[in-house]
Amino acid sequence: MGYAIVMNRYLLPAAVLISTVLSTGTAASAADVDCLMCHAELAGKKVKHAAVDMGCPGCHGAVDAADVPHKMTNKSKKGLSSEQPDLCFGCHDKSAFSKKTVHAALGMGCTGCHDPHSSDRKKLLAADLPGLCFNCHDKAEFGKKNVHAPVAAGDCLACHNPHSSDAVALLLKEPLNVCLDCHSAVEGKPHAIKGFSNAGHPIGKNDKKDPKRPDRRFYCGSCHDPHSSDSRKLFRYEAKSTIGICKNCHKYD
Repeated sequence: MGYAIVMNRYLLPAAVLISTVLSTGTAASAADVDCLMCHAELAGKKVKHAAVDMGCPGCHGAVDAADVPHKMTNKSKKGLSSEQPDLCFGCHDKSAFSKKTVHAALGMGCTGCHDPHSSDRKKLLAADLPGLCFNCHDKAEFGKKNVHAPVAAGDCLACHNPHSSDAVALLLKEPLNVCLDCHSAVEGKPHAIKGFSNAGHPIGKNDKKDPKRPDRRFYCGSCHDPHSSDSRKLFRYEAKSTIGICKNCHKYD
């Protein structure tokens, strides 16, 4: 008997809701129902997706709202009208997500990083940065002895576009120009930018290839790791000194 009483507490509101919808004499659909009567928690956080105010059927058009639990009229998860990311491109400009280099996470669905209803974080992020990024990226590569300031601040987006980019590594712009946004005022040697660019380090001068990574142009990241390093000055290749980093490309008798 106790079990029946508990069940009735939940069945009664659902029955009232369904009877209200059906009393119109028309086929019941998600458009006829205030979904937030049951799903209010989905839209109650600080930042709300604009699509929520446009109505749930805009995304969940394959839901039969009259039946509880809901029946789906197609095979899409959650009764979505179409699959991600095509569903999202109904509102969001597809060109911003289809540049030369596309983030692999996009292929796993927008909701891997974003809450589709509401979030307490900007951009409807599902978790704080950089923790969200570490769900896929190896955290150890970003936590070595010396850490680049943007990484230490957890600001991956200072350098990277999270969706797609025409630059390598999803950078916001060409690699050298990303570095110069912060480092353009560097004074004195040994920086190639100001110190010895005329002596053979063609930073931004031509299309010379990185000797260690021939698929990329020679730039600041040819000598410095942009994330973290166990070597001083964020040197790559475990160099303990400036001459140590030079020996990776230059050979001496």
